[in-house]
Amino acid sequence: MRVGEPARTPRRPRILCTGIAVLDEVFRLAAFPVRDEKIRALDFVSVVGGGAANAAIAIARLGGAARFAGPLGEGGGNDPIGDRIIAGLQAEGVACACARVEGAVSPVSGVLVDAQGGRTILHHRDERLHGAAVADLDRLLVDIDGVLADDHYPEFAAPICAAARRRGLPVVLDVEKRISAADPLWLATTHRIFSRSGLAAASTSEDLAEALGGFDGSDGAFLAVTDGARPVHWRSGNGGGRIQAFAVHAVDTLGAGDVFHGAFAFALVEMGDAVRALRFAAATAALKCTRFGGGAATPTRAEVDRFLLENA
Repeated sequence: MRVGEPARTPRRPRILCTGIAVLDEVFRLAAFPVRDEKIRALDFVSVVGGGAANAAIAIARLGGAARFAGPLGEGGGNDPIGDRIIAGLQAEGVACACARVEGAVSPVSGVLVDAQGGRTILHHRDERLHGAAVADLDRLLVDIDGVLADDHYPEFAAPICAAARRRGLPVVLDVEKRISAADPLWLATTHRIFSRSGLAAASTSEDLAEALGGFDGSDGAFLAVTDGARPVHWRSGNGGGRIQAFAVHAVDTLGAGDVFHGAFAFALVEMGDAVRALRFAAATAALKCTRFGGGAATPTRAEVDRFLLENA
């Protein structure tokens, strides 16, 4: 910078999140009900949920420029659930490029959260949403610095991820289900983060570090696995390690994994260091768990930075 020039503000990370968006109807209870029991909820909130949608909200809360692309039910006022999802994302500052599917209804979940922060989820998803496709791929990726995808709509997400990778962008995959190493979505990603259950579906080993080591690392992808309140294990090339989780009092774990992925993608683009990004993501997810409200309880960047300083 030359003398007399104004200081330049670093550009906000611009991240496209692609996958599922859900309307979550969340009830907080003292304990889960038994059959035929009627109980009164301690609290209730109706919020946007779903892997990629929660990740997009987390990115926006942290100061990034988030864009969401995914299938939703029919537009034109014929799918009020989808309309509420889009309104909720836009209220968080997330730009929407949703594919509205004629005759379909958008996903919705009923979520019960108990006093220990555990949750039970009832979910409905219209199978017609799996036939959705991206209308304008090039326009969708304009000015994007990175992509995050969940694995709920692989046929929708794979072309987006492949196009992003051809542009040399980091592409993060949230792996919750069994996926083949030959799957186009797997091949189109640079950073793959499993949930414990997602890794268990792909490996016979119960040791997380060993399970990660069982993958062919020839494509150079960064691998990691989250395990709730336990350490995050990672592997890159011939190296690997673990990031200790932050000890907090969990009030609501709903959306914590989604928030982790969003925070990781944000920090990866901003910092350029996957291991540092894992620690930032672990802090963001831990803070989220201390608050009721699913992904809508995601903290801001200032709150995460303060939390990291306090837990250095």
